Amino acid sequence: MTKWTTGLRSWAHVIIPAACLLAALPASAQVPPEKEAGWQSDVEGLRHFTGLRCPDVIGPFYRIKVMEGDASSLAGCIYTGRDGMTAVVRQHVQATGRREALKFARSYKAAGFEPVNLSGAAASGVSFRTRNWTPTSLCETLWHFSGEKADFTLWLSYALPTQQDDIGPAFALFQQSLAQQN
Repeated sequence: MTKWTTGLRSWAHVIIPAACLLAALPASAQVPPEKEAGWQSDVEGLRHFTGLRCPDVIGPFYRIKVMEGDASSLAGCIYTGRDGMTAVVRQHVQATGRREALKFARSYKAAGFEPVNLSGAAASGVSFRTRNWTPTSLCETLWHFSGEKADFTLWLSYALPTQQDDIGPAFALFQQSLAQQN
């Protein structure tokens, strides 16, 4: 017997039982990552197990991340648009959207961000200036929507004045997408 076969025999008692153990695991232990995250592929996007549908593309915005639910949100997705404009769509338990908007406002005020009153579509949301030390101001606005089966929030981050004209169309696109949820 060679040195190589002696070493192989000594490892056989470890390798064979481990292989048998792996073969004996139930098939459910090998779950695709999207199933663990609570979503599944859908035509032109994905559908969360909560029912929220997130298209791959909404106008000039591309979905870049799927968000799992947490204590206040059931599901959500992050989108990015032109020049760094970012949108976050979240689904909430029915009749909690207003509470989420109030929580947003309180948290941003407590963090020292400046509330701002804007015109156009941003006027109907809660807006804060979160950066004002550069030539453009970074602003964030949150809107809440009540639906038949759930509530939703839309959060946009954008630069003013350069993206002022993009806010209204972005809001309209996401509002239309959310209106199709019910």
